[in-house]
Amino acid sequence: MSGYITVPYVIAYANELLQDPIQFEPHAHELRLAYSQCRRSDWVHGILRARVRDLRDRPGKRGPERMRKLNTRRQWRCMDKLLCQVCGKPATDLETGHIPWLLTETVFDATSEDSGRTNAPPTCWNCIAYAREECPMLQNDAALHIVTSAVSVGVLADLYEPGVFSEQPVLARHNVFVAWDAHRYHASALATSQVVELHGMTPVP
Repeated sequence: MSGYITVPYVIAYANELLQDPIQFEPHAHELRLAYSQCRRSDWVHGILRARVRDLRDRPGKRGPERMRKLNTRRQWRCMDKLLCQVCGKPATDLETGHIPWLLTETVFDATSEDSGRTNAPPTCWNCIAYAREECPMLQNDAALHIVTSAVSVGVLADLYEPGVFSEQPVLARHNVFVAWDAHRYHASALATSQVVELHGMTPVP
């Protein structure tokens, strides 16, 4: 398994990744990014969300893991329900109500002395040691914080624009933070993960 003992809950497997075609379509006096065969559930707060399957509980169907790819649906679930990104179980400490959060510089953008944005879900106390031991990124650059709350603020997305001679989308910018209230970017964004802002952050030595 690519040198990993544990495949984190948020990591995608080969057969979960979809390549459904996207296009620009007319919508409310503008062009909006959409799947060719669209569904109402494709959009979240007006932003198109990348499609994936969830086959984690079907080992015979999911294929090999893809350690550099997130399963968008499971990452979203972890953010919405504050689930551990490693085991998928609740990460909140039942005694204190606080949430342990392992962060690296590449997935964290500070917004104040005790707050910041991230697309990395929390890691429960039981999984922190495993994560640090098995993940090369966490071995080289990791900081553990206790967090009092997390608020959804937007997404990481790829931004597209129509081609010169057609409405077929052309990738313009990769992995851009798009806030829920940044409406000017919503029609051209394909969201790959949800972003939350962490509050009441206290570093753990």
